[in-house]
Amino acid sequence: MSSSKPIPLDRLVELREKEVDRLTSDFAAREAVRQRYLSNLERMRALCRDADTGLPSGKASAALAMNSSAYKQSLLAMTAAHANDLAAHEAQMAVAQQALHQAARGHEVLRQVVEKQSLALLRAQGVRDQKLSDDLAAQVWLRGRA
Repeated sequence: MSSSKPIPLDRLVELREKEVDRLTSDFAAREAVRQRYLSNLERMRALCRDADTGLPSGKASAALAMNSSAYKQSLLAMTAAHANDLAAHEAQMAVAQQALHQAARGHEVLRQVVEKQSLALLRAQGVRDQKLSDDLAAQVWLRGRA
């Protein structure tokens, strides 16, 4: 059996706060990645729209049309893959957000417990101080009567 000391609640609150901070920064990084995904998708969609415009007519137009078609198909496939990656990333973000909320709730509960204990200790100290003051006053009064 191990005889380890229990972790003081103040230290536990600090550890939970650090965990919340770590999860918050992790979630912020994930949000930045999500924003990059979204901007990349918008750029790819704009490229698809632009691929349809500007095709010249004439002898070279058939070759350019085939090239543009292949380019557009590749771009659409890449856009679809990127959208799938974004969906997976957003699912991971949802899990990370839940973990962050749970950690924040746990931290808040511990913080409230520590606050209640501190108030209870202050009240107990106040009671002890009042009792000591009352005892001293009683001794002074008794000495004055004697």
